[in-house]
Amino acid sequence: MIKFLLEEIEKSLNPLFCKKELLYLSEKEFKILTDKKILVYSRSQSDDTEKLRFPRCQHGCGLTVLKTEEAYEAVCLEHPEEAPIPLEKDDLSRYKVSIDKLMFEICAANRIDGDFHRIEGCLYYVGYKTYNDNRVGIVFISNIRKTDVINLSGLKYLCKDDDVLLVLTPVSDINDVILKKQLASEKIVQMSIAARLNPQNFELPIHECVSPLLRRKGVPVAELSAKQKRDYENFKYLCFDKLHIPGAFPIKQSNLIFVNGNDTGLGDSLFKLFLRLVLELKRKQGGWISRYTLAAEGIVPDAEGFQPYDRLRTAIKGNLVNSDEKAFIQNDGSKNYRISTHPDFVTYDRKKLQEHPDSSIRGIATKLPR
Repeated sequence: MIKFLLEEIEKSLNPLFCKKELLYLSEKEFKILTDKKILVYSRSQSDDTEKLRFPRCQHGCGLTVLKTEEAYEAVCLEHPEEAPIPLEKDDLSRYKVSIDKLMFEICAANRIDGDFHRIEGCLYYVGYKTYNDNRVGIVFISNIRKTDVINLSGLKYLCKDDDVLLVLTPVSDINDVILKKQLASEKIVQMSIAARLNPQNFELPIHECVSPLLRRKGVPVAELSAKQKRDYENFKYLCFDKLHIPGAFPIKQSNLIFVNGNDTGLGDSLFKLFLRLVLELKRKQGGWISRYTLAAEGIVPDAEGFQPYDRLRTAIKGNLVNSDEKAFIQNDGSKNYRISTHPDFVTYDRKKLQEHPDSSIRGIATKLPR
């Protein structure tokens, strides 16, 4: 039913549907969409000339409602020779699509930030998502066929805070290869809702659609929540790499970690330093820890030495997407170090880490947030 409604929205921004027509498509989906208030009852004005989309005359024409002494009937004004069609109550119950509620469901399902509002005419600003340091604005145009390249390009001037724009359309796609390339050069990409929407949960593959416009060589594309974006601004993390510590130690003094999905092994001394940096990062105060603190805790042997940090950088460098190990194990120039990625991008199996044969590593593991 969603696809049908989107097709009709593209033909006319405010189409009206009779209840019988919608129930014919799907009683189950009708209930879901009315419960979500995406389909809302529309009461006609008493002085309106009522038109019906369904049923139609045998020539395919829409019908006009006339009141008789006892009930209502539908007639075709184009073909008066056709017999009137008696109407039931459900034929006269009208529903319309709430664009606001439809976009609300899409925003909630896809974690889209910002406020939905009309820009002008049939153009709406839906909200935005953040990937790395890029803000992706999302707009909805009810009929892309009535919008030329100049107007599409002009969206960047209307959405000045956005680095990339995703244009959502009800059904139609932009198929002109030259136009698509021109828009891509201006960081604009288009997606058909009908073609890509999951009707069960209202999810859209936004990440997949915008990734080609966001990729920079060697930098993974990470979706950021509004809070994560603020953290990057406040704490100035340099990387978007993702870590997982499964708590596995397949051989003595070898500890398995995953960096961006790639596995590597760290000896106990490097793993202890790595885990201590993770602990500080998870405390969500920017992750910085003094090398003197690390020495006092017995994590590194010498507060003035650089070798442990360089060895750790070398061990994981090959699995960093941008291969910048000094950005990942960051030194602030004031004798403080940290892992410079967002704490949410670091996961671990705390229970297994607490079973580590090295007591000092177990001690760090017990302090990790659950």
